[in-house]
Amino acid sequence: MGYQDLGPREPGGGDVVHFGTARPPRKPWLRNGLIAVAVLALAIVGVVRSIHHGHSKPAAVRPPPVTTTEVGQRLLGVTAGWELFARGSSDLVSVQPASGIVIRTVVPPLASNNPEVAFIIGPHEAIVRSYDDVPGYVVPDGLPFQPLGGPLAADSPGALVPGPHPGQAWVQWVPGSNPAAETLLLVSQNGKLTGQSIRLPPQALPATAVSDGRGYVLMLTSTNAIYDAGPSWDRKISAQILAVGPTAWLGLACTGRQHCHNVEINPATGAQRALPGAPVQDALTFAWPALGVTSPDGTTAAVPVFDGASLVTIREINLQSGASTALSVRMKTAPGYQTMVWSPDSRWLFAVTLGGGVAAISEDTHQVRQLGLTNISQLAIRAAPGEATAASLAITAGQGVPPGPAGTVP
Repeated sequence: MGYQDLGPREPGGGDVVHFGTARPPRKPWLRNGLIAVAVLALAIVGVVRSIHHGHSKPAAVRPPPVTTTEVGQRLLGVTAGWELFARGSSDLVSVQPASGIVIRTVVPPLASNNPEVAFIIGPHEAIVRSYDDVPGYVVPDGLPFQPLGGPLAADSPGALVPGPHPGQAWVQWVPGSNPAAETLLLVSQNGKLTGQSIRLPPQALPATAVSDGRGYVLMLTSTNAIYDAGPSWDRKISAQILAVGPTAWLGLACTGRQHCHNVEINPATGAQRALPGAPVQDALTFAWPALGVTSPDGTTAAVPVFDGASLVTIREINLQSGASTALSVRMKTAPGYQTMVWSPDSRWLFAVTLGGGVAAISEDTHQVRQLGLTNISQLAIRAAPGEATAASLAITAGQGVPPGPAGTVP
């Protein structure tokens, strides 16, 4: 098995990494002969079926619940063991670049049109659930999907946000525990309470809670103020959040309609540092949550922006120099939450494209490759065992993410 780079297939250009079978090339005369034989065989089979079954239509063939493809070599030159997860309306795909393995699992559609969908990757599973009161599902690694149950299932509409450690999530309501409506509880994915909770700030809207990129939550209030909150703090952010990540955020701070500038924000303290260069005022600033992502190493922010022709592309902002780089990738006019994600080593940016594909953008060269995926709406990453997580990256950066009470990490 192998992959081959094909020509551009989507708006935005770039090569295509094709997940298919690579065979040695045949001689043209032999290939043509085989094609002729295949066509003749198919014609004979069609005649026989017509004789035996009349004009009845063949039964629809359902795809297997789980399909594994061994590509046979590394993808994108990656050697680390992280995985890229891509969620579509009818399947969930895991791409393991270093081993060249692609796993596709058939999943049910969500019975909701709410664009807010929690897509959380645990140590051995992926969890999908709408913020609405509709059933979600869990996909154990290599196994068919299962209905989502326990405290992570929604008996009432509410937020579901990744926690500070793998296998944890913040939930707005937990069945049977009768928490206060203004509280988020941290639970493990095996259904156990960890003992940690987030008391929401006044006038906060729990249903707006989303990940702040480091295991805690950002949310809006009824007055459109933005707060970052954790077990022992809540902090008002005096800037429009454009991109989030474990060690740095990108914001847009304005003192008036004509006086705005980009700011690099320390997620732990809220401290802001003005960046030189033109402000990103063509970003989708009226969207919530923030649709951009900052690299795990804190050097670069990727933000969806309008390109002047009612199309959405990606702009990268250097969080040290303020330099801006336009990427040749087109996204949907209204891209959703988790439509971009960085690899743990900050070398690759992945983005859902205009046609529902996935673009892989090299941070070194800005070369774009289109992965052979279709109808994708959300992306997520699982770090390899031993690789840095969002919490450990923030601790390494000196941001003091609290590890939680002893014994609460599953």
